[in-house]
Amino acid sequence: MRTKICAGIAVLAFAVAALWLHAPAPVRADAQSIGLSLFFQNSQMTPITLVGDHPRYLSEVDITATTPSLPVDNGIQPLISSSEFSALDWTGVHMVEEDWRPPGDGTFTRQRFYRGANWMEQPSQFQVFPLDSQGAQAGPPLFALAGTDDAWLPSDDGFVRRFVVRQIATGCPAVNNCNGAQFSVQGLVQWRHNLNSDIRTRSIPAQTAQLSLIWSQDPAHPRTVPVGHAADSSFSFGYGFSIGLAALNPPANGSYYVRGENVTVQVTYMDGQGNRLFPPGVLPTYFQFITGQIPAGLRYYDGFRLFPTLYYALKHRESNLLVSLSGPTSLLRTPQTTVDISQFFAPGQVTAATVANDGFSAAAQGIPPLGILFGGLSNASLWNLPVSDQVTFTIPADALPGTYVIATKARREFGGEAQNRGSTLDIPVGTATPTTFTFKTGNCDQCHTGASAIGSVLHGISDRRACFSCHPGLSFEPDNPLDIRVHTVHDRSDRFPADIHQCSVCHLTTPTGPARGLLP
Repeated sequence: MRTKICAGIAVLAFAVAALWLHAPAPVRADAQSIGLSLFFQNSQMTPITLVGDHPRYLSEVDITATTPSLPVDNGIQPLISSSEFSALDWTGVHMVEEDWRPPGDGTFTRQRFYRGANWMEQPSQFQVFPLDSQGAQAGPPLFALAGTDDAWLPSDDGFVRRFVVRQIATGCPAVNNCNGAQFSVQGLVQWRHNLNSDIRTRSIPAQTAQLSLIWSQDPAHPRTVPVGHAADSSFSFGYGFSIGLAALNPPANGSYYVRGENVTVQVTYMDGQGNRLFPPGVLPTYFQFITGQIPAGLRYYDGFRLFPTLYYALKHRESNLLVSLSGPTSLLRTPQTTVDISQFFAPGQVTAATVANDGFSAAAQGIPPLGILFGGLSNASLWNLPVSDQVTFTIPADALPGTYVIATKARREFGGEAQNRGSTLDIPVGTATPTTFTFKTGNCDQCHTGASAIGSVLHGISDRRACFSCHPGLSFEPDNPLDIRVHTVHDRSDRFPADIHQCSVCHLTTPTGPARGLLP
């Protein structure tokens, strides 16, 4: 009976929305449209302050439902029987994959991933209704068609659609042994990268006091976030996100950096118009981040709270703010090095690749420094230490001559908008003669075009030379290597429109060795 009632509500709600869907959008001709990112965790979301009266379109929708941690392994039944996802149609759900990884404390974390439930597979739509302080509808809803799981259609609005469930077991004493572990279950609805923002844009009225998200698979459960308003003039910066990189010290010899020489890079975070988010030289502390005290919206690493996992869970929200150095560009490839977690607790740069192991040199650092991030887990006072916008690299002792690329990536969430962006800077090492990178994979733009272009999705950076230095193996994240990442994402997606086992789809030259990251 409840299913029939919910279905009736869904038909009525979305029939009403259809009247708005094809209506002309009440948007000023000179208005800058801004994406809206929503993240509901157990139906709760941090209030949003909308800056200015810019029209909006849905750019990210994430809904998670997480059960309390228990010392008993009940599979995913707690989510099915006693969570906000209980009313969903669970017919067909099954486990598709199991993952083990060591967090670095001597134990293992097991994840089991589930797909195939009807609510995951069937068509989904999202509406976001602006409501006034009395709960009355204040204007037309924002609308997005999420489509189905197994096929992308031209009518779909989002490029990424991942509806899944994971069971997480922490504290397992060994692989295949979870005696004494704690078990929780999380359902995830993840949709992002609106391909049709131009026709989905609507103005949000000034009297809006809350936004109510209605998901077609769960129409009887609206999820509401409080909304405030501020004038554009309230801030010295606005919407958008860009990152500047500059080497502060030229090479000592006037031509190129040499082994053992330091190069200090300043990272400047700006809005879309080039306005600084912070004064030169100083950035917020990590404590300010975890307590929500960064009005400019720069995000720091949030993996401790979210436990993001490749493809399945919230990687786009991880906000792993890194700066890296790698080269020479002519020798870049997927590193074979595995970085031990102990390097993340030490000061200075992490060695990500060596000439002996990988044929090139690479190093990486975090902002805040990784030693502060990870060290703060046992000494929280470290999270109050000042953070600089300058990062100093020492040119590796094994550095071969050529062009080296400094790369960075970051995430900003401001006024309801969320953007991941990156930047690169070339420097000469060992020679003033440039070297170039030869691509061994390609054809990406057969799928990644427009709003789904490489420079818009993922880390928001189109320079693929930047990928290698951040993606060696990690002792605590075995799926971090670049080839595993790319294979995993495209293999798990039922929307990938080609045979993942046909290497020539993406590889310009025949690869050697087995393809890592593919399901059996």
